[in-house]
Amino acid sequence: MFSKKNFLRAVTALIIGGNFLIAPVANAEVKTYTGEGEYLMNDFETPDVAKQRAKSRAEQNAQEQAGVYLESYSHMKNFELLSDEIITISSGIMKILDVKFNQDFVANGQGILIHVTIKAEIDSDNMDKWLNKSIEERRTINAQLEDLRRANEEHEKVIAGLKSQLAAGVSEQQRENIVQTFQQQDKVFTFNYRLQEGWKLYSDGNYKQAVQSFTEAINVFPRNAEGYFGRGTAYNELHENQKALEDYNKSIEIAPNFYTYNNRGKTNFELHNYSASLEDFNKALQVNPQDITALINRGKIYFALRRIEQGMADFNKAVSLQPNDFLPYVQRAAAYYAIGKMDSALQDLNTAIKLNPNNYESYSYRAEVYCELKNYKEALKDFNKAVGLNPTDGETFYLRGKCYQALGDNKKAQADFNTAKKLGYNE
Repeated sequence: MFSKKNFLRAVTALIIGGNFLIAPVANAEVKTYTGEGEYLMNDFETPDVAKQRAKSRAEQNAQEQAGVYLESYSHMKNFELLSDEIITISSGIMKILDVKFNQDFVANGQGILIHVTIKAEIDSDNMDKWLNKSIEERRTINAQLEDLRRANEEHEKVIAGLKSQLAAGVSEQQRENIVQTFQQQDKVFTFNYRLQEGWKLYSDGNYKQAVQSFTEAINVFPRNAEGYFGRGTAYNELHENQKALEDYNKSIEIAPNFYTYNNRGKTNFELHNYSASLEDFNKALQVNPQDITALINRGKIYFALRRIEQGMADFNKAVSLQPNDFLPYVQRAAAYYAIGKMDSALQDLNTAIKLNPNNYESYSYRAEVYCELKNYKEALKDFNKAVGLNPTDGETFYLRGKCYQALGDNKKAQADFNTAKKLGYNE
């Protein structure tokens, strides 16, 4: 009687982390910040790149100011951010409203001082969108932006060192060498800037524009793996899986790492290349054997290949590695559900809900288990809770309608079916 698509999807589709919805505030809160940055341009530097350097410093200044608000907002939402996430999250969600450039000649011919003032804002709605991203998506974006932040710090040190050499006085040959190094560093800066721009666009859901930014980065350094990884990730979101696979292959050819193997594993799964997907997750787990999302995803591949014992072993290991994380319990519950062990599925979902009472899917899944056990009254309670946490999921309304039918309340059932259809859900 009940559609099993909803819960079974948890074990037949690879996870990208385990979402739970943060309810947006009734009136979005907008915080505005003013950031300032300066850069001293020498006579041989490219003006456009020098302006971007100054602008980047102004953005960093504004992001540091916003960090205090973001941390307090996440605490208000009772949400624990990932390690170092505050440092990079503002970069992903801050909107630049206005940019003003001023420049002045510095005495003694030292160059031109470029001063940038930006006006930027952070909208609490955008913060909610970030918090509602899957754990794995947030982790991926955070890791890339954090790597770029560190790369920019190293880049700044190199530039400062070159400028110190010039200030100390150099020979003509030394000056020529420094100019060549500056030109190379301009390319490094442009590459990093395009990557950062790409990840910001990706974070905001502008995947086509993200592809363009990552492509521009690739054009600067065609033999750098990061550009291909970023573009492949954006192609995934556009459901252009073959293009994503090609980019992941190129990235791995240049510099293999955990994230690329992990993403290629998911892409191969989407393309029904289960053996290749399994090989990718094996390689990802060789790099990071304690990553629970890779373990869970590999467990799902084992289920797809009907290697149930190996799949359950991965789910069990994920639970043992993160016993205080709700996600492994939800995924193992889905596996139990798939093989008909409803009591075990119910036990895991009870634990998941205790650990995280804000995950609407956990309630919806537990309601489906109750329906399989013919306990429709308890199922209805959970469907009500799920709808309260996420009133935009049409499938939950549809399943609650089926529950009302089982309880003999056809009027409420039809109302839920109508709402499900309005929300775009069709069985």
